[in-house]
Amino acid sequence: MSTLNLKSRHYSALASRLRTLQNNLSETEKQLELMTDQLNSMARLGVGCGSQFMAVSRLLDIELLKATQEQQQPQSQQYDESANTTHGSQSQSQSQ
Repeated sequence: MSTLNLKSRHYSALASRLRTLQNNLSETEKQLELMTDQLNSMARLGVGCGSQFMAVSRLLDIELLKATQEQQQPQSQQYDESANTTHGSQSQSQSQ
Protein backbone atom coordinates (compact mmCIF):
# COMPACT_ATOMS: atom_id res chain seq x y z
CA MET A 1 0.00 0.00 0.00
CA SER A 2 1.18 3.38 -0.80
CA THR A 3 1.30 6.20 1.65
CA LEU A 4 -1.26 8.05 -0.46
CA ASN A 5 -3.78 5.23 -0.04
CA LEU A 6 -2.98 4.97 3.66
CA LYS A 7 -3.49 8.70 4.16
CA SER A 8 -6.78 8.67 2.28
CA ARG A 9 -8.02 5.74 4.40
CA HIS A 10 -7.08 7.63 7.59
CA TYR A 11 -8.77 10.78 6.33
CA SER A 12 -11.94 8.91 5.42
CA ALA A 13 -11.98 7.18 8.84
CA LEU A 14 -11.41 10.55 10.48
CA ALA A 15 -14.20 12.13 8.42
CA SER A 16 -16.55 9.30 9.40
CA ARG A 17 -15.75 9.76 13.08
CA LEU A 18 -16.19 13.54 12.77
CA ARG A 19 -19.64 13.00 11.19
CA THR A 20 -20.56 10.67 14.05
CA LEU A 21 -19.30 13.23 16.55
CA GLN A 22 -21.30 15.99 14.81
CA ASN A 23 -24.46 13.85 14.92
CA ASN A 24 -23.90 13.12 18.60
CA LEU A 25 -23.33 16.79 19.35
CA SER A 26 -26.51 17.85 17.53
CA GLU A 27 -28.47 15.15 19.41
CA THR A 28 -26.95 16.40 22.67
CA GLU A 29 -27.98 19.95 21.78
CA LYS A 30 -31.56 18.80 21.11
CA GLN A 31 -31.63 16.94 24.43
CA LEU A 32 -30.32 20.01 26.28
CA GLU A 33 -33.03 22.19 24.70
CA LEU A 34 -35.65 19.63 25.75
CA MET A 35 -34.21 19.56 29.26
CA THR A 36 -34.33 23.37 29.41
CA ASP A 37 -38.00 23.33 28.46
CA GLN A 38 -38.75 20.65 31.03
CA LEU A 39 -36.87 22.53 33.76
CA ASN A 40 -38.86 25.68 32.98
CA SER A 41 -42.07 23.66 33.22
CA MET A 42 -40.93 22.16 36.51
CA ALA A 43 -40.16 25.64 37.84
CA ARG A 44 -43.68 26.80 36.95
CA LEU A 45 -45.09 23.66 38.56
CA GLY A 46 -43.06 24.34 41.71
CA VAL A 47 -44.34 27.92 41.86
CA GLY A 48 -47.91 26.68 41.46
CA CYS A 49 -47.53 24.07 44.19
CA GLY A 50 -45.85 26.57 46.49
CA SER A 51 -48.60 29.14 46.02
CA GLN A 52 -51.27 26.50 46.66
CA PHE A 53 -49.47 25.44 49.82
CA MET A 54 -49.27 29.05 51.01
CA ALA A 55 -52.97 29.63 50.27
CA VAL A 56 -54.04 26.48 52.09
CA SER A 57 -51.76 27.32 55.00
CA ARG A 58 -53.31 30.77 55.27
CA LEU A 59 -56.84 29.33 55.21
CA LEU A 60 -55.93 26.78 57.86
CA ASP A 61 -54.43 29.50 60.04
CA ILE A 62 -57.66 31.50 59.78
CA GLU A 63 -59.77 28.43 60.63
CA LEU A 64 -57.50 27.59 63.56
CA LEU A 65 -57.76 31.16 64.85
CA LYS A 66 -61.56 31.04 64.62
CA ALA A 67 -61.66 27.67 66.37
CA THR A 68 -59.48 28.86 69.24
CA GLN A 69 -61.55 32.04 69.60
CA GLU A 70 -64.75 29.97 69.70
CA GLN A 71 -63.26 27.75 72.40
CA GLN A 72 -62.09 30.74 74.44
CA GLN A 73 -65.40 32.64 74.25
CA PRO A 74 -67.48 30.09 76.22
CA GLN A 75 -64.70 29.87 78.80
CA SER A 76 -64.57 33.64 79.19
CA GLN A 77 -68.37 33.79 79.44
CA GLN A 78 -68.28 31.15 82.18
CA TYR A 79 -65.55 33.10 83.92
CA ASP A 80 -67.58 36.31 83.67
CA GLU A 81 -70.69 34.57 85.02
CA SER A 82 -68.80 33.05 87.95
CA ALA A 83 -67.18 36.41 88.67
CA ASN A 84 -70.60 38.12 88.64
CA THR A 85 -72.09 35.60 91.06
CA THR A 86 -69.05 35.94 93.35
CA HIS A 87 -69.24 39.75 93.33
CA GLY A 88 -72.99 39.65 93.78
CA SER A 89 -72.77 37.45 96.89
CA GLN A 90 -69.99 39.64 98.30
CA SER A 91 -72.03 42.79 97.81
CA GLN A 92 -75.06 41.14 99.44
CA SER A 93 -73.02 40.09 102.47
CA GLN A 94 -71.54 43.59 102.78
CA SER A 95 -74.93 45.26 102.64
CA GLN A 96 -76.27 43.06 105.48
